[in-house]
Amino acid sequence: MASPNLQLISGALISMHQAAKMTPYSAEYLSLLARKGRLKAVKIGRDWLTNEEAIKEYVQKQVKKHEKMLAALGKL
Repeated sequence: MASPNLQLISGALISMHQAAKMTPYSAEYLSLLARKGRLKAVKIGRDWLTNEEAIKEYVQKQVKKHEKMLAALGKL
């Protein structure tokens, strides 16, 4: 039986080490995000796997969050 999280992840799965190469984040931090449910990922055995789409989605979300924060600081 497939993991319920596996349905959230489509496309080619990549390891957190591969994902870390595409981001400013470490593989350990990405794994933490996966465990906390903040990054779409699936655990297979002892490894967390995700896909490029989920990584891009998370990074874009963080960029928007920081842009809003910087805009708010600029209004002070």
